[in-house]
Amino acid sequence: MVNELKLWNFAAGHDARIDDSVPCFRLQTCQRTLVAGFTERPFGPEPLPLHERVEGREAYLFLLETICGLKSKLLGENEIVAQFKAAYQEYACHSAREAEMLLLLEKLFKDAKEIRTAHLVGLGLKTYASLTRRHFMRAKATEVLILGSGQLAEDLVNQFKKRCRVLLSARNHTRAAELARQHGIDVVAWDDRARWMRHAFIANTIGFEGVLLDEDFFAHWEALNPHRLMVDLGSPSCLRTQLGRTEGVLRLEDILAEGAVVEDQKLARLQLARTAMLELVERRARWLEERSRKWQASPQVSFLEAQPV
Repeated sequence: MVNELKLWNFAAGHDARIDDSVPCFRLQTCQRTLVAGFTERPFGPEPLPLHERVEGREAYLFLLETICGLKSKLLGENEIVAQFKAAYQEYACHSAREAEMLLLLEKLFKDAKEIRTAHLVGLGLKTYASLTRRHFMRAKATEVLILGSGQLAEDLVNQFKKRCRVLLSARNHTRAAELARQHGIDVVAWDDRARWMRHAFIANTIGFEGVLLDEDFFAHWEALNPHRLMVDLGSPSCLRTQLGRTEGVLRLEDILAEGAVVEDQKLARLQLARTAMLELVERRARWLEERSRKWQASPQVSFLEAQPV
């Protein structure tokens, strides 16, 4: 089964439009879009943008390294796990899901936990949310407006809610209200840009190719807030401004650069983790192939119920 796995790695922001009848797993993060499945070409006849394609054990290893945070610019970060789980749940509800892919993803979670527990615990590597919190706390922010309602936005809520007042504004009103009830925070109307301007401390988690906040917004925001900070974690960035770090606007690349510095001893531990992954991929591939042979020999047994011989 692992040998038939195919994985496409696109740049961040690619929507990876797949025919709904094709059972592919899709994961979108601020650094990449991944598509995995057993189909040779799930994208149709149109030309694909620049991408990387890997197959078989190399594809499983790529997924394992990704969920362990080793494909991230913030090595070892944990936020990718929640993103993987959300993508898995979406795939599990898809009408075209495949039992083989569901099992492979479930084992991927198990293998990632084994690697993290054995090699990555206690590295102290910073995450997007914790690095963002550090900047706002250094600026002595007493309240923070978070834009967006995805997993990264919720991570920021968890970082801030015990330290300052948190407000949330998102296009998805239902999700925003759910987060407000769950975490005891306030909601700002999505279309109330005038109120956004009055907030000196803003964290943006929304990324798309269009424009969310333009130069006019930033001109008013700058004038209203002499002491200010905005951290833009969106990818691709939907903010259009010439303001930079010295004017109180931090970009995703600034946050990534801070987390990219890893001491030599940590790099040595990460190398051990990668070595263990190679061994684990081989073991997992053999286990899945045995299960597949058992299922083919006993067609009356479902694939998920079949056990390796």
